[in-house]
Amino acid sequence: MVMADIFEQITSYVSEYGFRLLFILCIIIVGVCLTWLISFLLKKLLLKTRIDGAIVSFIVSIFKILMAVVVVLVCASILELSTSGLLVSLSTLALAVGLALKDSFGNVANGILIIVNKPFRRGDFVSINGVEGKVHSINLLTVELITAGNVKIVMPNNSVLNGNITNYSALAIRRADMKFEVSYGSDMDKVESVLNAVAFDHPKVLKSMKINVYMDSHSSSSIVYAVKVWVNTGDYFSVMHSFPRLVYDAFEKEGIAIPFNQLDVHIDNIEKE
Repeated sequence: MVMADIFEQITSYVSEYGFRLLFILCIIIVGVCLTWLISFLLKKLLLKTRIDGAIVSFIVSIFKILMAVVVVLVCASILELSTSGLLVSLSTLALAVGLALKDSFGNVANGILIIVNKPFRRGDFVSINGVEGKVHSINLLTVELITAGNVKIVMPNNSVLNGNITNYSALAIRRADMKFEVSYGSDMDKVESVLNAVAFDHPKVLKSMKINVYMDSHSSSSIVYAVKVWVNTGDYFSVMHSFPRLVYDAFEKEGIAIPFNQLDVHIDNIEKE
């Protein structure tokens, strides 16, 4: 008897709401498809504008959330639920979730601040709290970096905005600072001339900016020279990697000695047996 009552109730519910439930299922499927399609087209459209690529993913994420809310409200209206009551319920739920996930909402707020203040853009090479890498994307909760070793690092927006950010790509040019050691007794004028020549002949060193070559310090077994040149930001690592080899070859050609660690031992007053 109990099973018959349950079956009758299910049959009555399906006959009354079955069409609506089927319609809601169709709306959900259409909503998911439309969200994917519009997100795809929106992303392609925004990437053709001057909007930074990292910001595009952030905007698309916000759009997906709004579409989900719209689908829920449409389904509620089909079931003849009070949308005002639903909104109150959602607001109460949002408050409870907000208290439980306040750190996550802080990440969202900080993500918005990152978008507005633009301390970096997609593709910039940055250092955040000592972690270096290229900015891959700015998301609702996180910032993704790709290191020089092709490792993805995901950082919460809270730690990004509250930490130290160094953007190496923010400006068009930057200075490359290098130091080279020569042996005591080397011809100082010749050393400076060789270093200047290497800097001037390097194809990626900006000749419109001043090239600085000077004696920097005296170490225990060498004289240290500083070389400071200006390069395009994109050429920085190329110059830093190629310059030492060019200096070594030039020193070798001109007979300028490069020092190495050595210890001289003097023994006095040797007693003869």
